[in-house]
Amino acid sequence: MKDNKILKKTTKTISDGADQILDQLKNGLSKIGDLGTNTKNKFIDYVKDVFNVLPLLEKAGFRTNRLIVGVSIPPSVEIHFSRFKEIDKKEIDELYEEYKDKKMFKLILKSLLMSNDFQSKLSSESLVFAETCIEISIPPKVSIKYLNKDIANLVKLEADFD
Repeated sequence: MKDNKILKKTTKTISDGADQILDQLKNGLSKIGDLGTNTKNKFIDYVKDVFNVLPLLEKAGFRTNRLIVGVSIPPSVEIHFSRFKEIDKKEIDELYEEYKDKKMFKLILKSLLMSNDFQSKLSSESLVFAETCIEISIPPKVSIKYLNKDIANLVKLEADFD
């Protein structure tokens, strides 16, 4: 009898929690749908600005692995990079000067260089550096991603066959 009451209470608690999560999701989705045309257009321009600086970042030695656009409140853009070549400080300074009017370029490149410097000071026996992820949102976030060495070798083998 006692077990049956506990089971009913637990089921009700889980059901209530699920209902609350669904209500929050519906509320969040309706807010996204209610965004004004002006706000949507600003976000689209913001994402286009990010797209436009990706080739410039490649000049600095950072290749874009993937880009994820989060249509949420606040919206976000998550970019995954890998460094494919090192360029010296002089070349970096020249890029900053050449693209001094591109705020997004400077923001992302500074984050990548800071992350690269930080990552170079870390090491692990079982993990290998995989990529840097920059999430442009409120607040912005830089992540340094590592893979298990065995998995990294499998990923490399898969890439070699592509």
